[in-house]
Amino acid sequence: MTTNNSKQLRRQPEQDRAKKNLNAMLDAAATLIGECGADGFSMAELARRAGVSKPALYRYFPNKQAVLLELARASFQENRELLVASLKPDNDDEWQAMRKAMQQYCQLQRSQPYRSHLRAAIQADPELMALDMADTRQNSRFAEDIFTERYPGVDRQALRTRLMLIMSCAETVAHMTTQVSSGEAEQLIEQFIQMCQASLPAIQHAGLNCTKLGRIVPE
Repeated sequence: MTTNNSKQLRRQPEQDRAKKNLNAMLDAAATLIGECGADGFSMAELARRAGVSKPALYRYFPNKQAVLLELARASFQENRELLVASLKPDNDDEWQAMRKAMQQYCQLQRSQPYRSHLRAAIQADPELMALDMADTRQNSRFAEDIFTERYPGVDRQALRTRLMLIMSCAETVAHMTTQVSSGEAEQLIEQFIQMCQASLPAIQHAGLNCTKLGRIVPE
């Protein structure tokens, strides 16, 4: 992917104080975006909220686009940690674990308003869209490797395609849960997990059957 350097983080913090300042900037950016949208804040206000000088802010971020890019990376990393935890080897029931991860992910969306605004910004910017697609592919490959190891007979190509669709749809479902009541959000999550199970026939073709909701066991 070709990257415009004017949108990149200008420097990586090395000392603890610098890392603390960068985290404060990103936290302040998330708060501001949650309050007024991705286009509704100024770099001056961001510096004030973060408790740093404008020169200190510009030492890291050349513009607001660079702030959005770094905030997107941070949110993608947080999302990936949920996925990794849900598919770790000691989870015997991966669907129940994924259900829990999806619930946690939707709770992040509901409790962090900046995420919806950031999603809108991603969809409007080619560079952010490319970053988002790369993240989707990375998450899909991770899940593909886990499922392939557990179920060696799966059609890997079919599995890869379906997992990419699942990863993309998860974002839409999470956004939907921010617009409805908690009860309806739980229903949406449950139906989404059921759809995920039904959309992975490659696993069933490996000699497996879905014997009950939330569990896959060998024939």
